[in-house]
Amino acid sequence: MFDILVRHGQVIDGAGNPWFRADIGISGDSIIAVGNLAGAGAARTIDAEGLVVTPGFTDMHAHSDLQVLINPRHDAKILQGVTLEVVGQDGLSYAPVTDATLAMLRVQLAGWNDDPAGFDWSWRSVAEYLDRLDKGIATNIAYLVPHGSVRLLVMGLDERPPTDKELERMVAVVATGLQEGAFGLSSGLTYAPGMFAADDEIVALCAPLHTYGGFYCRTTKLRSWCA
Repeated sequence: MFDILVRHGQVIDGAGNPWFRADIGISGDSIIAVGNLAGAGAARTIDAEGLVVTPGFTDMHAHSDLQVLINPRHDAKILQGVTLEVVGQDGLSYAPVTDATLAMLRVQLAGWNDDPAGFDWSWRSVAEYLDRLDKGIATNIAYLVPHGSVRLLVMGLDERPPTDKELERMVAVVATGLQEGAFGLSSGLTYAPGMFAADDEIVALCAPLHTYGGFYCRTTKLRSWCA
């Protein structure tokens, strides 16, 4: 007896295999059976004849940093089958911040992410932001530590290379974000203040990725790429 039984769907398992026809039995929040489940009972049965059943899609470059908190149901993505989003993109997002840098980022990012009246901006660290997400949103989120926000935190909007001490502090801030649950580092080298960084700064900030795990996603004028 399943909670949900999806019958007769064309199953694509996400592993690169050809599709196959199967029933899917779900109990609680887990798929516990895939195959010919003829005769099985369920509290709810979904007829998927002529439909494709797949794992949720991953949006590798999203700007839902606030929308998942403003609208936790997040219908715009869930109804498209997206169940995981990678945010903190383009080197600009809202953690880690201070009161001063958050005020600046709210203005800079309003066009991407909105700046809703009365919104609760009580977090400052990556850990506190992720704790807010854990209170209940529809999609899963993978957060990238944003290079531009880190640079703003340490150097402001100065158009210059960092000093050795500033670079050391930025590396430490990235490492802390990874320790607190971020999945990697992002940069947006066409946006201030990330556009003021030279390659050696980015290389140094990628060093914690080797220690704590994670990936680097870089956005330029022409494309985004991850490594």
